[in-house]
Amino acid sequence: MSYPRDSQNGAIVYRYSVSPNTIYLNITNRCRNSCSFCLKNYCSGISGYRLWLEQEPTIKDAWDSLNAELKDSDKEIVFCGFGEPTVRLDMVLELTRMIKEIYPYLHLRLNTDGLAQLQHVNRKVTKELKEAGMNSISISLNAETQEKYNALCKPSLIGAYEAVLDFTKECKDIFSHVRLSVVNVSDINIQKCKKIADKLDCEFLIR
Repeated sequence: MSYPRDSQNGAIVYRYSVSPNTIYLNITNRCRNSCSFCLKNYCSGISGYRLWLEQEPTIKDAWDSLNAELKDSDKEIVFCGFGEPTVRLDMVLELTRMIKEIYPYLHLRLNTDGLAQLQHVNRKVTKELKEAGMNSISISLNAETQEKYNALCKPSLIGAYEAVLDFTKECKDIFSHVRLSVVNVSDINIQKCKKIADKLDCEFLIR
């Protein structure tokens, strides 16, 4: 498959045809997990965009790319790419502040593995995200048990599954919209995952 857009260095911003009024920000390839279902295992891009980054963009790179792509009809910006956005937490926070200052009407969403607090133990990640201007959080639950999560997502951090649940609870304390998502693979009990989401009072999405 060819990826004509930003084919040399990878796309910093991209779109899905199913979400025409949404811009996605791709700021890293790095991730704390090594999920068996990850698109990086099978391709270098999606939706006509090459997302594998030869080098990570600077804040200026991302800001310039966003402004070049932004349309009057756009309503949402999502931090979601080939890697985990909060590996570059400070960049997420700074871009969020910049976007909210210039485009306060845009809804900002973070798609995340939910492990930022586990990595940044001396910070209050949810509070920082809220204060920067993030509007909603979508967290990858991906399994109904720690054992299945470890087998499917192969986390690099010890205690990852419990950390995802703890992060979800912290998000629910300060964000009005929090979503838990799972991949639809055969080993995962979708109904049990939904019960976890219901218990935590979160929206539930099957990806």
